[in-house]
Amino acid sequence: MKKILLILAAVFLVTGLSACKGVQEENKESPPISEKPNENPKQTDGQDVDSPGESVDDPTKDRPNTKTDMIILEGMEESFQFTLHHSQALGFSTYIVDDMVVEEASSGEGDAMIVFANFAGKRNEDAKVQIFSKREGTNATIEEQAVFVREVVISNDFEIKQRSDNTPNRFDWSEVEFDISQKGSNYAILGTVSVFQHGDRVYYAIVQYPEDYEEGFIPRVVKMFDDIVWYEAP
Repeated sequence: MKKILLILAAVFLVTGLSACKGVQEENKESPPISEKPNENPKQTDGQDVDSPGESVDDPTKDRPNTKTDMIILEGMEESFQFTLHHSQALGFSTYIVDDMVVEEASSGEGDAMIVFANFAGKRNEDAKVQIFSKREGTNATIEEQAVFVREVVISNDFEIKQRSDNTPNRFDWSEVEFDISQKGSNYAILGTVSVFQHGDRVYYAIVQYPEDYEEGFIPRVVKMFDDIVWYEAP
């Protein structure tokens, strides 16, 4: 049963935890580790196409559709445009910086939001954050979700890196957190996995990026999480 669940999880994740060496290797394209969940996932390019319906108790309904805000990159504040995105299935809205694109996907296993770097208009499948939760009513505990996501990343050829006992969490919202890496002869994909909870629902976020993307990508991800407003209080 565990093996079947892992296979379903790998199929579910949009483009999977792919090691797309083509980002570092010109004119080569590595096959994705897992398949897309469907032929036509919702691609919003930051646009709000999933506004919550009347049945959703949404305290975020008065948030502006766009805004200008600051992100600190390499110690300096830079101004960016953001677009509001509603993830109705996951239960929140947040702002996505305009040089990233967002997709939503759902299956019998659960719901996910996947945000890709799209710097200079070039989408990078290796630089992304995936937020996943099982459907309401079929939720896991923090411990169960942590075990499950560890098995998912290992099954996709990522190594879990050891941390010292006094290493602080990278993300403030994490209840369980660990780092991952995948390296080849001419590429390196790094990342952090965060397991967290809101109300009765447990989520995991897999943040991955090419090594040279770290300084530009992580501040955008942190800003996205900081801008989350939940539809319902915990």
